[in-house]
Amino acid sequence: MIPLRRLPSLTKSVRLYMIFGIALACLAALASFGLLFLSGWLLAGAAVAGISGVAAQQAFNILLPATGVRFFAMLRILSRYGEKLITHDGALRVMGQLRSWCYHCLAPQAPAGLHNRRGGDLLSRFVTDTDLIGQHYTSTLLPYIRAVVCGSLFVLIMAIFSPQAALCLATGLLFSGLILPYITGLIADRLAVTLTTLHSQNRTDLADLIAATGEYLAPAATRHLHIQFTEKQLKLNRSHRLMAATESAARGLTTLCTTVTSLAVLLVATNSFHKNYLSLPEVPMLVLGCLTAFDIITPLPAARQLLSRTKLAAQRLYDACMTPPLVAAPIHPVHPDNADFLEISNLSFRYPGSEQWIFRHASLNIQKGERVALIGPSGTGKSSLIQILFRFYPFEAGSCHLGEHDICDMQSETLAEKISVAPQNFHLFNGTVRDNMLLASPQATEADIMQALQTAGLTDWLNNTPHGLETAVGNEGFQISGGQARRLCLAQILLRKTPWLILDEPTEGLDAETEKTVLTNLIQARPDMTLICITHRRSVLPFMTRAIQIRNGQFHPAEEI
Repeated sequence: MIPLRRLPSLTKSVRLYMIFGIALACLAALASFGLLFLSGWLLAGAAVAGISGVAAQQAFNILLPATGVRFFAMLRILSRYGEKLITHDGALRVMGQLRSWCYHCLAPQAPAGLHNRRGGDLLSRFVTDTDLIGQHYTSTLLPYIRAVVCGSLFVLIMAIFSPQAALCLATGLLFSGLILPYITGLIADRLAVTLTTLHSQNRTDLADLIAATGEYLAPAATRHLHIQFTEKQLKLNRSHRLMAATESAARGLTTLCTTVTSLAVLLVATNSFHKNYLSLPEVPMLVLGCLTAFDIITPLPAARQLLSRTKLAAQRLYDACMTPPLVAAPIHPVHPDNADFLEISNLSFRYPGSEQWIFRHASLNIQKGERVALIGPSGTGKSSLIQILFRFYPFEAGSCHLGEHDICDMQSETLAEKISVAPQNFHLFNGTVRDNMLLASPQATEADIMQALQTAGLTDWLNNTPHGLETAVGNEGFQISGGQARRLCLAQILLRKTPWLILDEPTEGLDAETEKTVLTNLIQARPDMTLICITHRRSVLPFMTRAIQIRNGQFHPAEEI
């Protein structure tokens, strides 16, 4: 199992938060111990003075211990408040850093390295597993450190008054703090695997179900799905009950150990009192101190159970994030000033694990300012060209140059500054038209947005809506028509104003008149652009300067076919 220390180290600021939080937690535990320890002596001492006569009453100084009780009470309140504030803030910072690291690791793997992973599983690892690891600080690390530090101090303080009572306390703390959590952990390790697996499957299946709700509703398959989810949930509930029963049993044994240890301390303290080693007020003082000492042990069984799940979460997260991308980042990336041409020479490419060649010794040259249509049947590699240009997948032979530089020497971010893509399977976020446009170009002004929308033929529609740019599009453009969603995607890439545009079926779902209007507007708005249009529609060809057909893994001029 991958240990937690293999995950990224925390920044100095977060480590300081964690250390400060642990210090406050120890201070709160010591304040609780001091409060009851001193209160036991104060109450018993006042009672003894009360029944011992006037002289004893006058000799008894209640002011100093009463002040100590108030001090410890206030210290406990303030330190507990500070502990909750600092530790939870620190845990959130840990989760924030961990999720940033996860995204930094997962982004280079997309899409090639993630195509065989289910989206719900990745989401579960990104959200739930990072959440569990973030709780490792507050729910696992902090209780154990507090138990070791404060438990040792409690035993030392007890030893000042009675070494025998301190030995009883140390024995009880060791049994409750080491042996019981160890036994609990052996059971929890097995249950944690089942719980993690079932939780991951449920979240993954649920995410897939939500994404394909319409497909499941159409054939009335919801009853079957309901039965499946119910069976899985029953298994999950049984595992949770076993985990809760184990923790409850451990808590019960801890309570029993607390009682036995307190009775032993009472017996030892009473015997010491009879031998004049202790005063009478010190007897209840030691017993109350013993009871308070076990407060730091109570959370340990639950912390040990959570540690089992946290280790599994760290393993899952490490496996997902540390998978090397199929295309390694360039060691010395270049940032070309221009992209005057695209030259593909003797290119051979096939998808990993496939024996079928998509391109085989293919060559293509596109000059700046050309408008080229890529045509051909489905599966010939038209969309695969986008995957290669953006270095999502590696090619096995040949070369691909954008301008004077090999694309293998460029980062995907650099390529995105030169090339914009309107994919066939586009994605719109659940926000407004303005939100989706600004995602493409955050620095764009409202005039730039309206210009791009006008080129895409959407201004008439927006002018007839009550909210204009604030019109909600819904997740995946659910609240607008398919043609409007596709044109909104086209407006997004126009807003980026890159010199190269790649349009994958840009007019799919549009009527002939709208298609003609959009393409005319596009050419008039960007006469200097270099355009690659992937299409099945012959009506697009009159707007292109030439057409290229992909056949048998190679590029051929369309007029030769």
